[in-house]
Amino acid sequence: MGTAGTSGAIPEIPNGPTFPVLPPSEQDELARRLRHAISGFVDAPRDAVEEADLLLDELSGRLADLLADRRRTLRDAWRENESGTVRTEDLRLAMRGYRNVLDRLLSI
Repeated sequence: MGTAGTSGAIPEIPNGPTFPVLPPSEQDELARRLRHAISGFVDAPRDAVEEADLLLDELSGRLADLLADRRRTLRDAWRENESGTVRTEDLRLAMRGYRNVLDRLLSI
């Protein structure tokens, strides 16, 4: 598949079932930090809760960034090209991408 800047090419639309999951390395690091916060609760409950709050803030911000990136990718896929037209296939692929993202979010 082409890239968004290529004339007449369809931009790649990642639409697999794994979106918007973080890359495994980020997911592992956040899980490690959460386990650390939980294990520290008995000795320092306030610190543990503050760490959990920080993790939630970081994760929600990261997911918002991923969703914004995905939306830009999807929008670029169905925007009119230089000739002022949009192919039905481009719209079909975009709809599939939107459906996958929305289904994933609605399942949370």
